[in-house]
Amino acid sequence: MISELDKELEVFLDFYLKQRQTPPADYAYAAKLVSSPGFFTVKALQEHLNNPLLNPAWVNLVKQGKSVSLTSSGMFKTVQSNQLQFMDKQFMNQELQNGAAVVLEGVDILDASINAFVARLENELPCSLSNCVAFFSQPGNEAYEGHCDSDDVLVIQLSGKKLWNIYAPQQRRYANTTHLNSEQMGPKIKQITMKPGDALYVRAGVPHMCQTTGDHSLHLAFDLVDSSPSVEQITTEANHMYDHACEEPYASTKQVIQRYASLLQSGDFQNMLATATKDLKSDAQQFRSCIGRSSAVSALSKYF
Repeated sequence: MISELDKELEVFLDFYLKQRQTPPADYAYAAKLVSSPGFFTVKALQEHLNNPLLNPAWVNLVKQGKSVSLTSSGMFKTVQSNQLQFMDKQFMNQELQNGAAVVLEGVDILDASINAFVARLENELPCSLSNCVAFFSQPGNEAYEGHCDSDDVLVIQLSGKKLWNIYAPQQRRYANTTHLNSEQMGPKIKQITMKPGDALYVRAGVPHMCQTTGDHSLHLAFDLVDSSPSVEQITTEANHMYDHACEEPYASTKQVIQRYASLLQSGDFQNMLATATKDLKSDAQQFRSCIGRSSAVSALSKYF
């Protein structure tokens, strides 16, 4: 697993650390942090897309605002009773030639240096197993319409230009975050043209909509996923505790709620949550190390 970061990524890490130290209310932008980023390029993206082992789950192709299914491109060859899966890329290539946008998931799995960078990002968060996604777009075809994210996002522009329309922050939420119309987006507060080497930190709940203004655009988005115990996990454990220490029969709804709330606020329950969060963070760190080892075969190096 890579321990030292690419020098360019060190610069973007510094930008990120400043935002985590004093998080902005809505967004933070820095221009030309790196003059000509080379750690991930359009050529590198194409090489990943040409990976024979890539399957449709990794890729989202978008044209005229609609996702284009790649399911029929998934194939397999049976070898000694095993199905070796691969993907026929002709259809994808044709759609890209015709102006489609493409989203490549799991870049942190495919690129060891980016995985090391994501590990550093996660170190600054209470509990996170984050994602790195590559967005390539051409004029008239954007991967996403207006939306807001449920977690903070770090964006690094790598090639081409992209116009970001940023809107006033809204309540963070998991529902109704995509396909937002102009009324749902709210008031626009900023317009930024992202160029190669620029970085943008967008807070959760901040609506944004992008437009490719050059002949193409390539950026990486780092979804800083909050992996702390979810509401569902918390309430499941709280319900279990309440089952063993519930309110008296025939109590009013108000009394039941007060009893339930007292369990949530109790020292025992808070300690349990703190331990669960610590364990989840440890599991995420170990899993991140496993991802790093997905490209760790070096035993044959002595033969070449």
